[in-house]
Amino acid sequence: MSISNAIVHQFFRNSTTNALQLRADELGIDEPLHDLLGQVKNAFYNRSNKQYGRFSDEAGHVKALAGQWASRSLGFVTLTEQWMKHLQTELIARELDIEGYWLFAQETLEQGDQLWFFHFKHKPGLYLSHDLDLGDAAMIDFSRLGFGGVIDLAALSRKDAQYLTLSFGFGDRSLQVALLDVVNFVDTLDTSVDTDRFMAIVKAYSETLPTEKCANYRRKAIEYCTEQDKLGETVVCNDISVALASAQDPARSESLVTFMQQTEPEAKAEFIPDRKSLKKYLRYTGKSKEVSISFSNDILGKNVNFNPENESLTITNLPAALLKQLKEELGQL
Repeated sequence: MSISNAIVHQFFRNSTTNALQLRADELGIDEPLHDLLGQVKNAFYNRSNKQYGRFSDEAGHVKALAGQWASRSLGFVTLTEQWMKHLQTELIARELDIEGYWLFAQETLEQGDQLWFFHFKHKPGLYLSHDLDLGDAAMIDFSRLGFGGVIDLAALSRKDAQYLTLSFGFGDRSLQVALLDVVNFVDTLDTSVDTDRFMAIVKAYSETLPTEKCANYRRKAIEYCTEQDKLGETVVCNDISVALASAQDPARSESLVTFMQQTEPEAKAEFIPDRKSLKKYLRYTGKSKEVSISFSNDILGKNVNFNPENESLTITNLPAALLKQLKEELGQL
């Protein structure tokens, strides 16, 4: 990780108080800052509610600021100060309450620069000094990180269709609409559609493999996509095809990517996996007021059988704990 610029500001607003504290200079680039951004990024990548898109085509304050910073016609401190003042103006106008700190950081990667912004709060804590004295401390609460996002500055300069990724966190529900408006965000990518389409291709391909390899191939494909999601990476179809080669029939020359090119040539060769969509391929889940059922996809047709005519499930090899409860209820133990 290579951080070139970073700064933190504080904003607190409720019905009686409106306080914006702006730091005058950038943070020093040191190990604690790298650790801070590293933890923020991990929390961001581990979220399942990310949204992908771009700035609205209409003129917007944050859009203008990001463009000016990308072209280096605006200083980093000024960028973040103007951003925070715009946030303050919008939330006051909407009479919304907020508290906490805002981190802005630019990270330089091989593929281009990224501008991170994140809202976080602190929690009370204790510390021991070098003299072993006990004192109070205010600590960043990484378990309650709020709204945040990242702008791919190279993609922004190219005016790509997708260069802005956002995510909401703990306690953001009442602020969601306002924060999206502040950033001028437009959702341009439906990751669930892309994930469903790819998994349909995987299913079709796996059904051409020997029966004993079919379910295992699909499971490994889901695991691969899930891991890419956790890393904040896209799924490149050629890469997953190579990675799963050992799970297919060794005598089969046609790979997943070849099958995809022949049957679905217009499908995306690279996509962002959707975590919620992937979960439904791992487990069947459903509940009503009286019943909650969840089981692995692998046992459908084995320990669990579905009859579509009368819409019923037959379950064998029940979990030991459930079996014990049922027998106790019938007085058989």
